[in-house]
Amino acid sequence: MELEPDYFIQPDWPDKPWPIGKSECHWFPDEEKEAFQKALQSLPLNPVYVEFGTFLGAGSTKAALEARSDIQVLCFDDFTITGELIQAVADKADRPGALPDNFQGSDFAAGIGTALQHCQNNLWDYRGRVRLFEQGISHVTVDRLANSGVMPDCVLIDDHHEKEPFIKRLFRCRYRWPQAVIICDDYCKAWPGVMEGVSEAFKRGWYHDSEATMLGKRMIAFKRKK
Repeated sequence: MELEPDYFIQPDWPDKPWPIGKSECHWFPDEEKEAFQKALQSLPLNPVYVEFGTFLGAGSTKAALEARSDIQVLCFDDFTITGELIQAVADKADRPGALPDNFQGSDFAAGIGTALQHCQNNLWDYRGRVRLFEQGISHVTVDRLANSGVMPDCVLIDDHHEKEPFIKRLFRCRYRWPQAVIICDDYCKAWPGVMEGVSEAFKRGWYHDSEATMLGKRMIAFKRKK
């Protein structure tokens, strides 16, 4: 699939891993990981998985690649997040789970290496099956992907957690990729914008209860029956 080079920014991989310490930071508990991988294993052969919001690639991205040897992964993230910002947000949130697993003591937490560099290192062994795109994400991204012929079997929405941008992306994914499984992460009280967006989707009739499945405690997957 050929994507617009002026819009889709695909950074080069280095010749060898970046000389920074291992930082497999993620917010992806084992319960969610197991349910997520099971959902991916039910997809047809050679599935395409699109991920909006990748962080350091050590959570859902790596789980997807581990779940299927035939899966192709397209990841979208601006990779601007820093360890300092995560610590500041966690301090303000003051709740369990605000900091990612494997964060404390990592090079990423210490400000050594960028998010993109750590992501490339974490996904190094899978680089033949994953494409990273360094850019912001909106509903326009969905349209441009669809117009380029990208037809994913599964999509994960895990970037902006405010209600309006979330629901715009959810609708575009539903409309442009009606046969895809659409998974929304952080469907929990800690992220009210996602919960409100999902409630709005049900209210507008985009999905029915029978088309929704919980994956663990905080991921919800949608699959249209018609």
